[in-house]
Amino acid sequence: MISGQEVKLVSFNGITHPDGKIDNCENYWELVGETGIVQQDPQESSVYASFSKEPRVLVKFDKDIASTFGLISHNNIKNSLWILVSDLKIIKV
Repeated sequence: MISGQEVKLVSFNGITHPDGKIDNCENYWELVGETGIVQQDPQESSVYASFSKEPRVLVKFDKDIASTFGLISHNNIKNSLWILVSDLKIIKV
């Protein structure tokens, strides 16, 4: 995946629903089906996360994830989350 690609979230951490009780502010499975754009974080040396064993890319979602879904994001780019590449489907290059 490269910066600028439009993607759709098809699962989160490999599953489509949380496997147990989870705080609403961390229920990122609410984003399954949502779209966004792969971003290049200026703080990272590549489009891929350096902290993860499995490849992740930074996705900036089209919707405001805080006000629309009540989710927390601690990233430099608003409305973005580090998502496993395997959780994404490319919908536009």
